[in-house]
This record gives sequence, structure tokens and C-alpha cells, in this order.
Amino acid sequence: MLLGFDEYPFHQITETFAGVSGSDPSWNDGHYVCAADADGQIALTSNVRLYANNDVMDGFVCVRHDGRQYNIRLSRRLRPDMTSLRVGPLRLELLEPLRSVRLVLEDNAHGIALDLTCRSVGVPYMGPIEKTRVDGRLLGERATYEVAGTADGWVDVGGERFALSPDTASFFRNHSWGYQPGRGGPRHGAPAPSSRKPGIRQWVLFHAGDHSGFYFGDPSGRAAAGRGALLLDDRAVPVASVEHELEFYDGGLRVRRGSFELTDAEGAKRSYTFEDMGWVYCQGGGYFGGFDDRLGQGVYRGEFHVEGEVWDVRDPTAVVDSTGRTFEFDHAWAENFVKLRGPGGLPGLAHFECVVIR
Repeated sequence: MLLGFDEYPFHQITETFAGVSGSDPSWNDGHYVCAADADGQIALTSNVRLYANNDVMDGFVCVRHDGRQYNIRLSRRLRPDMTSLRVGPLRLELLEPLRSVRLVLEDNAHGIALDLTCRSVGVPYMGPIEKTRVDGRLLGERATYEVAGTADGWVDVGGERFALSPDTASFFRNHSWGYQPGRGGPRHGAPAPSSRKPGIRQWVLFHAGDHSGFYFGDPSGRAAAGRGALLLDDRAVPVASVEHELEFYDGGLRVRRGSFELTDAEGAKRSYTFEDMGWVYCQGGGYFGGFDDRLGQGVYRGEFHVEGEVWDVRDPTAVVDSTGRTFEFDHAWAENFVKLRGPGGLPGLAHFECVVIR
């Protein structure tokens, strides 16, 4: 199958751009885009992702507003329209590669819509290509880069429209591709032992005035653990060390406030304090088997599929669904959004994933 991309002399395998090098159904490629405003009115996560071996493109938007999380999950058949990053009313436009993207969710039956243009502050950071083997089995292989910056546009939620401007709103974006366990449907074969180790995992993307940054900490000892960078306009300066102090809400799962200090490879130290503005549960986007059929992301659900719900997420550990049922997920994953104070009191925002692995 030929695509327009095949006119360009950038092939890496003896296949058109319609195919990938392996047959693993977990192969995926896509963009994870988050945004928040300094007033704490809006925090959102989203994704548009291709699963070439499953012939699936899916996506989601999860918006937190006034203690509630509004979710929409979408899926379509990938082929023959492989080059349009669109799933029903959700689309991602690549306006300027590595610099700016536009995220649009048109009107739909699930009560949320948006139109945001996200412009990077600083160059992207690409981490090491990670390979995960357990007892010799190749379970995952993934490449990732991170960017952050300003957000401009609007979000409709709960019957209101909220304007986001570059002066008061930030975005955080991750582009990743490769083989990734947990996506593309249930795995067959003998179960692999867990590589998780007790401790605190942090995946932090932040934007503060004239710079942005990223760091990742994971007790499992992944190749990317302990790495990060200050993302400046002309270069990415690697982070040499991270020190932090964290305070949690009752229950010990959601971070409430804290501080971190980054020492970079050039010897500069930058200190930041932060205060929580609320969290968004990844489950609402289909992670951890979060679709209604419990099969997770990247699964074929027909030519087009859409679903969603609204949760009350005011409690730091419990979720209340639309029927009034209270429950907790069997994992600790959620994405906090925090108000930041950088060097010299510079205001900013951060996507602060802080997961306590027990």
C-alpha cells in the first residue's frame, strides 16, 4: 500500500510507510498532549495513536474541571486513511514539526470540546531508546521525546467555555513509538514477572517562563530513570541530579505540594516549588483496560467507536461514577497538574505524574 509519505527518500525498512518492521500487535506510534491553566479551571490529557499491526487508530480526551473528570474515548479503523491524525471529532494537526501542534475536539455527545494551539518553549528532549527484557524475552522497545510550552485557545466543559492564553496556560507533550506492553490488546503466552519495584515514580514536564524541562525517576531502574533536561531555546542541557521533597494528601497516593531542585550538566542549579491543582485519571483515556470492554487501547472495535462518562474525582483516592457508585482503581496512576514557582519566583505550570508503587 503506497502513501504520500512514500515519495520521500526516508524509508528505513523494505516496506512502504503503511507497514512496520515487526508483527507485534503492541507496536504503536502517537502523541500524548496535556494542558492546564494557572487558575486551576482546566486540566486535560489526550492522545492520538496508531496501531499499524492492528489496523487501529484510537484517541481520547480527559478534562478535569470543578472536581469532575469528563472522558471521551474514540477508535476507528486505521486504513486506508493512515495519514490523517483524526478519530471522529478528535484530531491533531502538526503545524510546525517539533515546535507547534493544534489539538481539536469538535462538538460531540459527551459534553467537552476544545481547540488548542501548543507552541514549544525550548528544544525537544529525546531520551534513550529503551528495551525491556525479562528472562531473555523482549517485552518492550520504545523511543520517546518530550516538549513543553504555551497553550492558546479554548476548552468547553460543563456548559461553559474557558479561554486559555499563552500568558497563563501551558502544554506538555510526549511523542513515543515502539513496542509497548499493555497496549494493542491482551498478551498471549506465559505471563511475565512484574518489573515494578516499590518506590516513587515521577514523570515531570514543566514550563516556567523562558524555559521548560523534564525529568523522570523510576525505582525499577529503567534506562530513562534519573534522566532529564532543561529545555532552552537553543539547546537541551542534561539534568545531572534531582533532589525533591514531597507532601501527599491523606491516603498517600496524590502529591499535594513540594519542591525539587535540578542540577544540570553545566553546573547550574534551579529550584522549584509547586502546589497541586488536581489530577486526571489515566483510566479515563483507556489505560489499564479502561475501555468499557476492558480490553484497553489499540484494540479493533469496528469502523468507528466512541464512548465516555463523567466522574466525580474530588477525593484524592476514590472516584464516584454517574450512578453514585464509589470505587478505587487497582493501581495508583493519575496525572497531577501543579502550579509552579521557578527560580526568582518565575511562575509556571507542570504535568507532575507522581505514583507511589507499593
